[in-house]
Amino acid sequence: LREFLHESYTKNHSLKNLAMCFGINDFKLKKGFKELFATTVFDYLHDLRMEYAKQLLAANEVLVNEVSGMVGYKNPNHFSTAFKRKYGLNPTQLRN
Repeated sequence: LREFLHESYTKNHSLKNLAMCFGINDFKLKKGFKELFATTVFDYLHDLRMEYAKQLLAANEVLVNEVSGMVGYKNPNHFSTAFKRKYGLNPTQLRN
C-alpha cells in the first residue's frame, strides 16, 4: 500500500477503494497502516502531496494555482493554508 501511494499520490483515493484494491476491509487497512507507519493513510498521503508541491514550487517553473490542482486541491486558497500549516510559510514565499 505504501509503495502504491508513492506511485499514485496525485490521484484521489478513498479508503474503500484502497481496501478493495488490496483485498482487505477498510478497518484493517486503517488500523494496520497506523500501526506500521504511526500515521493515518490520508495524513501520509497529504505529506507526500505537500512534499511534491514543495519541490514544484522550489523549481519555480509552475504557478501556485497550478501546483494546487496538481496535488489535489480544487481551491488554491485551501492549498495555501495547508501548505503554510505544514511548512510555516506561504507557497509564494518559497518561490522567492
